[in-house]
Amino acid sequence: KGALELASQEVKFELDSETQDPTDVAEYCLRETNKMIEEFMLLANQAVATKILHHFPMFGVLRRHPPPKDEALKTMKKLLAKHGVNKFEFGSNKELSESLNRAAKPDDPYFNQLVRMMATRCMNQAVYFCTGEVQPALYFHYGLAME
Repeated sequence: KGALELASQEVKFELDSETQDPTDVAEYCLRETNKMIEEFMLLANQAVATKILHHFPMFGVLRRHPPPKDEALKTMKKLLAKHGVNKFEFGSNKELSESLNRAAKPDDPYFNQLVRMMATRCMNQAVYFCTGEVQPALYFHYGLAME
């Protein structure tokens, strides 16, 4: 559907058992099982939201992400063009997802991470809304490509 993958590398901290001060930092190793669990959590959240909407069509409180900031994406497109990324489209979440994948440079992981971070900065904050106050067409969650 066009879900966006914007996550950057996570870090984990080791804390002193008495003071709780950080003593070490390391990259958190993501495994395939992490992605599977994440997918199940998203499906569970969608199922719960659907149930809430069914039982409380006028008073359910749901969360969504509106589309990203258009001006920020236009600026990002110009910046990427300076680095040889010429086909950067963002008319839909699927187009943006495909453009981000095309922008990747196999030999430059720092550039790839920076592109994902820049795309994250273009996103709007999640908003909570009451189902009775918003048209169903606006329930869409842009980043997850879910309704």
